[in-house]
Amino acid sequence: MAVTGTITSFTSAPQSNLYIDGSPYNVQTAGRSYSLTEPDSQTLRFEIHQGDPAWFDGSTIDRSEVQMDNLIAAGMPTNISYQFMVEPGATNTAQWLVTAEMHSNDGDLGSGVHTSPPFAIEMQGEHLAVVARYGDPATGITTKTLWTDPNPIVRGQYYNIQIQTSVANNSSGFLDVYINGNQVVNYNGPLGYGSRTYWEEGLYRHTSPEVLAADFRNLEITTGSLPPPTAPTTPTVTPAVTQATASPGTGIEHAGDTITLSLAFNEAVTVTGTPTLSLNDGNTATYAGGSGTSTLTFKTTVASTDTNTSALAITGVNLPSGAGIKDASGVAANLSGAVKTFSGLQIDPILPAVTQATASPGTGTALVGDTVTLSLGFNEAVTVTGTPTLSLNDGGTATYVGGSGTGTLTFKTTVASTDTTTPALAITGVNLPSGASIKDASGVAANLAGAAKTFTGLAIDPPTTPAVTPAVTQATASPGTGTEHVGDTITLALGFNEAVTVTGTPTVSLNDGGTATYVGGSGTGTLTFKTTVASTNTSTSALAITGVNLPSGATIKDASGVAANLAGAVKTFSGLQIDPTSSTPTSPTTPPTSSATKPVLTIADNSLWVAGRGGTVDLGTKVTTTDSNDVVTVNITGLPRYETITDKLDGQTFRGNNITLTAAQVDSGLTLTSTYRGGGHPTATLTLTASAKDPTTGAVATASPQTITVVDPRPAAVTTTTSSHHHHTATDHQPASTATAVTPTAPQAGDLPDHQQTTAANAGSLASQGFALLQQHVDPGTSALATTAAQPISVADHPTATGTTMASLASQSFALLNQYLAAHTGQVDPGQIVSALSQAIGWGHDSLLARPQH
Repeated sequence: MAVTGTITSFTSAPQSNLYIDGSPYNVQTAGRSYSLTEPDSQTLRFEIHQGDPAWFDGSTIDRSEVQMDNLIAAGMPTNISYQFMVEPGATNTAQWLVTAEMHSNDGDLGSGVHTSPPFAIEMQGEHLAVVARYGDPATGITTKTLWTDPNPIVRGQYYNIQIQTSVANNSSGFLDVYINGNQVVNYNGPLGYGSRTYWEEGLYRHTSPEVLAADFRNLEITTGSLPPPTAPTTPTVTPAVTQATASPGTGIEHAGDTITLSLAFNEAVTVTGTPTLSLNDGNTATYAGGSGTSTLTFKTTVASTDTNTSALAITGVNLPSGAGIKDASGVAANLSGAVKTFSGLQIDPILPAVTQATASPGTGTALVGDTVTLSLGFNEAVTVTGTPTLSLNDGGTATYVGGSGTGTLTFKTTVASTDTTTPALAITGVNLPSGASIKDASGVAANLAGAAKTFTGLAIDPPTTPAVTPAVTQATASPGTGTEHVGDTITLALGFNEAVTVTGTPTVSLNDGGTATYVGGSGTGTLTFKTTVASTNTSTSALAITGVNLPSGATIKDASGVAANLAGAVKTFSGLQIDPTSSTPTSPTTPPTSSATKPVLTIADNSLWVAGRGGTVDLGTKVTTTDSNDVVTVNITGLPRYETITDKLDGQTFRGNNITLTAAQVDSGLTLTSTYRGGGHPTATLTLTASAKDPTTGAVATASPQTITVVDPRPAAVTTTTSSHHHHTATDHQPASTATAVTPTAPQAGDLPDHQQTTAANAGSLASQGFALLQQHVDPGTSALATTAAQPISVADHPTATGTTMASLASQSFALLNQYLAAHTGQVDPGQIVSALSQAIGWGHDSLLARPQH
């Protein structure tokens, strides 16, 4: 049979047949778009990538081949000729690579037998080689490399290959191979395995990372007689572009970037003149080289005037006057195959860059605290990540505040007292801290050089007043005179010429060997320190501050971070003595000749009431003295734990059973606040005692104690209430008042206390005690329940009633209690009965009868 190499019914679908001069060839590829193509009717192009096995291969195989379906009998003389070219590309690194082979029909050898080809044209690295095999697959196969080209293959060049063979597994077998008319193999001997054979061509290798492409054309196969080898006759073939590639093949190219475009042809071509390629970005690629080979290269440089495009494309080939692309026979090449779009290769001619910088205000003088807004304009929209900043010539920094996704970014700076005075503010640079960036939509970093600008007419003058170093301007002591003893506390205050901020805990050294510790004032112009006289202190006639100490981490600075000058803290307080050898008398006896004057304490109303749950009432107290040198204080005892007192001098809140306030605090006004949440009417008796102390002699004069009773909460208004439980009416009487009480704030809704269950015996005891209590509350004149303010009472402890007596007594007691509580609360609740008993007489049954009320 004879085959002349014309391809018909071309298909690239795996397991389908195409025809070469009427003979079927089965397509065996990975089925990719590039695996098998037909550049012209005489040529097949094969391409493999890593991971391109055929459907029957394992994962270690890359294959793109066509297999002749017709079988050649064993020992049949056969003549094969074709032209073969490996396209330019990466160096072959595969463990093995077969380009063409005469394969055994393994089915003739038995089921499950698989053999390597009797002979193959291989590529070992970049060198052609001819390998032969023979023997019995069951007992052993011999492999021989009959020839290896000492020269590497020339990529892009066609090789003329002619093979004459008889595949017979005996002495009649032979193999002759000619390359470009030169015989390279002359082998006689066994060949194959005694089976029929078939021809395969294409690319078949152990998987490898490089892309490989080869072209086979003008295949001729004859069997029977073998004419002497002759130079292959090449049918007339029109040169044509078979492939167009770009380098780089993907990415984003910008103004100034160069792209190399390559056109591969089905044969070597010669170039005259300077052909060009038209591109869809409006630019042109110019011929750069490759004449005399099968690959021509063109180059283009992206210009700022190019059109932005998401995929660069060749739209045509231009042949200016005198330019041509022809093969060796002078046939002009078909250039239509050059048209191609390179998906993923973007053209973005605009590099993002700052085109202008502006300031607002643009002129004038910015002072401390003034804000200046700086704007950077770009030639396209940019995206910001992180927080870029601008360096300024006044030593300050402007921080990014917005504009990402637009063509303008804004930054702000506030003039600080530490900034440098300058007649013209200027941006000196853009800073991108770690993670910060300014890029366009393509991810290209912006050119920020254009941000540097001087704003003529915009002056920075940080000091609104002459520069001032924070400093101590005065030091005071409280008390300022007198004799202080062990346990006495002295408050020292340092006044500054501006507000200062304190970190850590500064201290003040004193000449008595003691130390005053910082207690407050950070953020203001006055810092306070306190010291308590100890028995180890040195006696001195005039206390003095000898220095200020700043332990590790402690500072005193102004808002600009300038450390304060503390020299002015050194001061002697004449008249303020320290006498640690004796303590302050707790109950001074009236000295024979007292130099202290008894103060006068006035109370507006000795009977007050206040609503619980946050209600307040003014205590209405004042204290006066005729001796301005005396230190006057007021001691208050009897303040229950659910009440507090707050002065209006410095907003200090006092709590506890025994508190002492200064005359200034008392005269500023004292507000009593109640947080009582119970259901009863507790009465607190506050005892107020005013004392005066002579600071020089230590003599003390004490006024007579006075009391204020505070009822909490206020009794309800006069109502007549019918109990839904006991069906009787109780009348509530308001207590008489001899003075107008200060109106307290409105009471808040109260919670009823929780109550625990009591035993029968306890109930009897409670009933007995409750009855006695109620008897004392009955007004003897009216036989009605009295509602006067609570007074201390004593209740006899009656024996616990039992049986019928207990029941009767309990009934009477609870009836009276219901009547009492209905008049005072408008409703009756057993829990309130218990609460009333517990509140009225202070029995120690809180844990049994009700939860604590305060």
